[in-house]
Amino acid sequence: MVLSTVCSKYMFITNKNIKDITKARYLGVLPNFKNEQTQKFTNIILTLITISLFGMFAINPTLSTIVKLKKELSDNEFVEHSLEEKIRNLSVLQQKYADIQGDIPYVLDSIPNKPEVPLLLAQIQSIAKNTNIRISNLQSLAVELFKQNVGEKKYYSHSFSLSGSGSFEDISAFFSKIVNIQRIISIDTFSIDKTADKAGDLRFSLRGLAYYKL
Repeated sequence: MVLSTVCSKYMFITNKNIKDITKARYLGVLPNFKNEQTQKFTNIILTLITISLFGMFAINPTLSTIVKLKKELSDNEFVEHSLEEKIRNLSVLQQKYADIQGDIPYVLDSIPNKPEVPLLLAQIQSIAKNTNIRISNLQSLAVELFKQNVGEKKYYSHSFSLSGSGSFEDISAFFSKIVNIQRIISIDTFSIDKTADKAGDLRFSLRGLAYYKL
């Protein structure tokens, strides 16, 4: 009985001493947090850990958002610049259109959408009358009424011929006016000689092309 009690007491003391030794060993490894230098070092370590965690969970997404917003801003500025450029171009075009708006009907009439043979011959006769030219022959030759080789031709033409007489000055005035009429024409051949029914007059003949679209 006495031996058992002594052994139990011995074992209790031994276990307690072992625990104290183990605890003292681990505590000896840990820094002394009461020391001022240790506290400062610990604060620095904790601060660095906090900054790292903050950067991972807060700063990094914020930086990504900033980069994305800067790209969107750059894209928006490019779009805005492009729109402003288009607005300026449209304004310039509108001003130019306003400047030529009055001339558009004349431009469209210069190459009509059909041959307009009677109108052309009437214009020639009117010019001849105003320049004292006596017309002896005026005719239009073959006219193309249907499109052929649509992909190759952008315009069409028909031939006309004219013979008449008048003084040299009158013929010069007639020729000058006929090549400057509103309808676009070209003169292929022109000839003049001294033979005429009236003394002092000259005879002339010309052949030309009048252009149109179908």
